[in-house]
Amino acid sequence: MSKVSNEARVVVTKNGPYLVTGSIRLSKQTIVTDAQGGSETWKESDAYPVRESYALCRCGRSKTKPFCDGTHTKIGFDGNETASREPYQAQAKVQDGPDMQLLDAE
Repeated sequence: MSKVSNEARVVVTKNGPYLVTGSIRLSKQTIVTDAQGGSETWKESDAYPVRESYALCRCGRSKTKPFCDGTHTKIGFDGNETASREPYQAQAKVQDGPDMQLLDAE
């Protein structure tokens, strides 16, 4: 009898999905807003059956999201994106709102 590891692990595959192992719970999360439309909390919904591993879509085009359906190979997904090393202040742009400004880096 093999022993199942409960240690969660995420592997980013080259130009493919996130491979998640460790029998973790997976569910959809929705942001709940307050009366003014501000983010208040997360609401859990649609829990998926726990599995030892998942292949989660990274290209954004899977028809079975959040799971990978292999579309990344058909569209030639390039997953080599890297985060900028520039300081936050250098990346961020000012967004004007009705009452205040927001400094945001996409």
